[in-house]
Amino acid sequence: MIKVIKNMKQLKWLFLLLSVVLSGHTAHASSQVSFMKPGFMMRVPSSSVEESPYLFRTGFASDLYGIEDFRMSQGVFFDMDIINSLNVGLSVILPYDVISMSTADVEYGFHLTKRVMAYGDISMAVGLWDFVLRNIDGEMQVDNQDFSIFAVISTEKMVGETGFNTYMGVGSGGLSRGFSNNDTTTSIGFFAGFLFKTGMMADRGGIHLIGEFDGGGLNLGMQIPLSTEYRLNLGISQLQWLPNFGKDNESDLPAISMGLTLAIPRAMPKQTTRRSGISAFTDGDGGRQAAETEYGVKLDSLLREADATIIGLRDSLRISVQTVDDLNNTIAQLRQQKSVLEDSLQSVKLQQHVMQQNINLALKHLSRSLRYFYAGDYIQALNEVDIAIQLNPNLSLAYARRGSIYYKMGDIQRATINWNLALQIDPGYDDVRNILNVLQETRSRTGSFMNDN
Repeated sequence: MIKVIKNMKQLKWLFLLLSVVLSGHTAHASSQVSFMKPGFMMRVPSSSVEESPYLFRTGFASDLYGIEDFRMSQGVFFDMDIINSLNVGLSVILPYDVISMSTADVEYGFHLTKRVMAYGDISMAVGLWDFVLRNIDGEMQVDNQDFSIFAVISTEKMVGETGFNTYMGVGSGGLSRGFSNNDTTTSIGFFAGFLFKTGMMADRGGIHLIGEFDGGGLNLGMQIPLSTEYRLNLGISQLQWLPNFGKDNESDLPAISMGLTLAIPRAMPKQTTRRSGISAFTDGDGGRQAAETEYGVKLDSLLREADATIIGLRDSLRISVQTVDDLNNTIAQLRQQKSVLEDSLQSVKLQQHVMQQNINLALKHLSRSLRYFYAGDYIQALNEVDIAIQLNPNLSLAYARRGSIYYKMGDIQRATINWNLALQIDPGYDDVRNILNVLQETRSRTGSFMNDN
């Protein structure tokens, strides 16, 4: 109870402000533009059990009364939560006077909304709207014709990414135009509305459908998120007067409402929670502390996950480094094998070169042995053949030549051995094969002749 009284003292200036307004001038009624008041609706107040996720909202809006000459009211607005659940809104409007069919003087509006109760998904707010300064009789004065004192109760239901909010309340001034004849300063009326949060474009906040009765008429609207910060507002105000759209000399005109809202989110994300008990005129410190605690827990969990990810990346990097080292070792071994193969190739080439040189030198000695052979110097011819065989042991011609020399020297056995060696080295050596065949036939005939005798 003491806390309630303490918070009531915080609102005493609201009632002082009310007394000032009620003593103001009442010459003209100020115009209203949809989507320019604090809250989620077009023209009626709203409340929420959750703390506002935005630092502030700003934007512009217009109500179009006729297309041919573009008769419209237009303006800009700004609102934010300054302390706890107290919202302050400012608006600057260039209204259109439907009676004189001309643009009126600029109006400066001031709006206050204070949440005073939250219980589960139900909340209640009170406030002062349309504290307007405008030019009256050549002076800037307070226009209290549309000044509103209101109280609103809201319910909020969420199912997954969709939600349905309802708002009902009572108010005076501009919120009671349908319940008074001329003077709205002393009349009381009621208003109601709903906001349906669709699941479409949920990553940007979702498309919202709005329907409301603002104390004087019906309004329908839609809020389309262009991004997480920007929302495009579209709607029809005073739907019951839709047949009068664009007509002249009509005091009751509908309007096509359009606007764009920029909402700047808070620096630190906060998870707002439903309040389990009733708390009248609470300052929201407990909810903020709970949100910060939950945020800290999630941050710690995120840091732990980041540490685990970093450790995994380090292990992967260590394995990758080991793999690179193994590949470098394999490359070094392949390079060493390449060097060995290159050396072997050079050695083979050198051997081939030496062998070719030996063949040439061996053929030179064979040529000399042939000259000595025809000269009858068989010993010198045999020496030259031996030198040729030493230079190239695989030269079949040398063995065939040595066999011929031994044959001339009368050593048929050695001659036969050398001819067989020549034939083993070169099986296609037909001359040597023919000599061996003739020698074999001669031996056979000689053996047969000796057996006959």
